[in-house]
Amino acid sequence: MKMRVKFMDFKSSRLLVNLLHSVWAIPCVLIIRLLRPIILIRIGTLFAGRIGHFAIDSGMQWAERQNHNHRIIDLYWLDEPISNKQWATMVCRNFLTFSWVSHLGRWNRLIPGGKAHYRASSVTHSRDVNGIMENYNIQFDFLPEEMNKGRSWLKEQGWKEGQKFVCLQVRDSAYLGSEEWHNQYDWNYHSYRDSDIETYNLAIRWLTDQGVWVLRMGKSVDNRVSIKHPRVIDYPFHPERSDFLDVWLFANCDLCISTASGPDLISDVYRKPILLINYLPLNDMYSWSRTLSHPKYLVWEKTGEPLTLNEHLEYKFHHTEQYKNSGIKIINLSKEEILTIVEEGWKRLEGTWVDTKNDIEEQKKFWSILINHKNSSRYHGYIHEDAKISSIFLRNNVNFFDNK
Repeated sequence: MKMRVKFMDFKSSRLLVNLLHSVWAIPCVLIIRLLRPIILIRIGTLFAGRIGHFAIDSGMQWAERQNHNHRIIDLYWLDEPISNKQWATMVCRNFLTFSWVSHLGRWNRLIPGGKAHYRASSVTHSRDVNGIMENYNIQFDFLPEEMNKGRSWLKEQGWKEGQKFVCLQVRDSAYLGSEEWHNQYDWNYHSYRDSDIETYNLAIRWLTDQGVWVLRMGKSVDNRVSIKHPRVIDYPFHPERSDFLDVWLFANCDLCISTASGPDLISDVYRKPILLINYLPLNDMYSWSRTLSHPKYLVWEKTGEPLTLNEHLEYKFHHTEQYKNSGIKIINLSKEEILTIVEEGWKRLEGTWVDTKNDIEEQKKFWSILINHKNSSRYHGYIHEDAKISSIFLRNNVNFFDNK
């Protein structure tokens, strides 16, 4: 009974606040609409609760603004929770972002006729299907003191100017259980996306042998990296981990290796090459950027046969149970397979990888099927010239293009 009373008190107080703000917000909304023939004022928020959406939505909008009609003004507010305070700071110093705009947004929605004045966080499911970021190549600038702060931190770890470093983001179940608001939901349906950091050890050692620094990234993770090496930093357990470094490192790395888990989209916004390993569904690959992709394997439980490309695109599930109910087994890449993919990705970055004639033909075939499939066309409007499915993956899946 006490809980119900508290909820009613909260609801009543919120309603009272909204009514009080309506005194000025409603006239402002009406004035904004009257001004539309002269100047279009749009009102919206950015989904700040998940860093992936927060980063790419604001990144695309910032790049798009460079070609904006000067007769358009966008006003924003940010709702709690904020997934990354540094990114919120950068958004607020580049966009017109104020808490009071939320009241304009509320009344613009409630009063009929406000559609033209609504600025959505994304209308493309947080995918750059029009190639905005590549075509304009404009990002939020770091302040000089922020750049110095990031470099100084790396140097304190032993890094030297000019040495290359990789951000390695391996998704597990820890993060979605680490935030209080996340606990409102059962995130087990996302377990198909998880990977084991131990299976990346061979790849980590290989990178360090190339003289590369490897920063295992994450805000909260299940297990530590077992490798002890002066160029390997298990960043989630570092006492100086911060929202600032989360952003700065992803924005300034030479390569981002990820399981397509969200923070890698910071690297995407800053046009850094991305190696996507051990992710699902295949259809979620970042085709608008310089990426190399190798998804998890999918096989039919009854026959043990791997799914073809058409079957991957047909059964593009986002729930673990959907794979189970469809008789599909998910197989993570082995440590040896991850090593070979990382070698391919790094050699492509260095310009030493050579595709065979058959690799090139199969790459063309892959994209032709992907962009013309009924479940894919709207997610892959702009294809970056350096977006590729791994040649290693295609070589190991000889029946991938069977018409099933």
